[in-house]
Amino acid sequence: MRSFILCLALILTPLSASAEKRLGLVIGNDNYADVVDLQKARADAEAVSQSLTAQGYAVTTVLDAHRREMNMAVSEFIGQLDPGDTALIFYAGHGVEIDGENYLLPTDIVAPDAGEKYFVKSESIALSALLDRVRATGARTTLAIIDACRDNPFKASNGRSIGGSRGLGRITAPEGTFVIFSAGAGQTALDRLSDNDPVDNSVFTRMLLPRLNTPGVELRDLVSELRRDVRDLARSVGHEQFPAYYDELLGQFYFTPAPAEVAQSTPAPVQKPGGADPMRADFELARSLNTRAAYATFIERYAARQDEFPVQMAMKLRDALTDTDAQEPVPPTEPAPQPVAEPQVEPADRRDILRQTQAQLNALGCNAGIADGISGPRTRAAFRRFLDATGTGIAADELGTARALEAVQALSGTVCKQAAATTRSDSANTATSSRSSASAPAPAPAAPSFSLTGSWRWTASCPLGKATGTTTFRSAGGNSYSGTVNGSAGSGTVRAVLNGRSYSATENFGWVTNQANGSLSSDGRTLSMRVSNGCRVTARKG
Repeated sequence: MRSFILCLALILTPLSASAEKRLGLVIGNDNYADVVDLQKARADAEAVSQSLTAQGYAVTTVLDAHRREMNMAVSEFIGQLDPGDTALIFYAGHGVEIDGENYLLPTDIVAPDAGEKYFVKSESIALSALLDRVRATGARTTLAIIDACRDNPFKASNGRSIGGSRGLGRITAPEGTFVIFSAGAGQTALDRLSDNDPVDNSVFTRMLLPRLNTPGVELRDLVSELRRDVRDLARSVGHEQFPAYYDELLGQFYFTPAPAEVAQSTPAPVQKPGGADPMRADFELARSLNTRAAYATFIERYAARQDEFPVQMAMKLRDALTDTDAQEPVPPTEPAPQPVAEPQVEPADRRDILRQTQAQLNALGCNAGIADGISGPRTRAAFRRFLDATGTGIAADELGTARALEAVQALSGTVCKQAAATTRSDSANTATSSRSSASAPAPAPAAPSFSLTGSWRWTASCPLGKATGTTTFRSAGGNSYSGTVNGSAGSGTVRAVLNGRSYSATENFGWVTNQANGSLSSDGRTLSMRVSNGCRVTARKG
């Protein structure tokens, strides 16, 4: 019995050990024979190969490989995989999408004549076929990291591309596979920031490398931070690059698991609710303020982490600001208080539009009263009756605009039938209403209507400094508004909803999205709010 157990143990031990293998295939192609060379791909592959080897991967590495060498490396890699293994593929070089398939290009690829796409297919490595071959081995986990330009590679450019506007296509990853592309659809994955870029690695890979060695970071969290940092670094030279990924992975994955003893003895860092590192939120706030003072405050706050990317980027952005940019924003002059009960005075051009609108509303039977060019209660009520009867989709606060005039002039006949019938019966009911008026309760005064339409000047007091600017709103129908934001915080867009005096909005500045909530003053001319980035904002109309 003991000999049987011993034999069984000897049989099972190599099987369990083989199930734990981690293998890598790393390819880096710089020196192309017939198309433009790259500068960083070979160094990218060498750095990734060293990192994976240090973590215990058995790595197959090929550099500046022609088609036969790439195929031999793939075959060697596939032949080493057993069921349960982890397979990692890293490719840096040129890539192209043809007929929905993505191809990795060897260094001896020949630029074809127009229309010879089948030649390129036969001379390249199809990514989906490569992943299918890995999947057929029974490998439990497959990661593919493709640092190749998403543009057609048969036209010279400064990026990882030698082509036009077409790029690597979306991929349907097999089960158990996680694929990362170094750029999003229609974007170029930068080989370098400039021709004088001193860093050895591409924009994507230089952000990836330190994360491969960071213990205890799950793959999805790693990719989330990687994508944002690549985007920010590319934007520092005015380029848009936001990596894409395709996740069909089962369970979690760690390049470097956290050591058990460290996890037990080291206290967890203090974080904001939800587990997010406060550095990221503070960096985005400093960037939204975009002043030297804001960046300086951020850099000082995180001086102990100055080797990390957000602090490095803050230093770069601070130093890029001119002396004019460095000046602290000057708060706008406080406008004189507006008396609430002051009668509304319309500009001359708007009064003319209102006169025409009132005349047409009367012609449609909506009972706007005298065409005097003043948007009084009777005119506003007539316009609301018109909107209710026609469902044009125009907002009530657009009365007096050319758009509203066009809407009423587009119709003829009796539109506000109920209002017209009421008007015809007014004389018959005059005596009855006079007799009953003494006993009937007085009608409640109409609630004031508020609108965001127009220009607002604002001042923001934030944890890292101050900001000023203007926001211009236009009606988006009903109680919804859209607009633009401009000022020392940069430029962005805003979508807002106003319910009575209650205000809520989403602000998008491209690199950060904020949520805002607040309320209007009783006269509708002052807006106070708090923003999710910690800023307190006061805005005044006009």
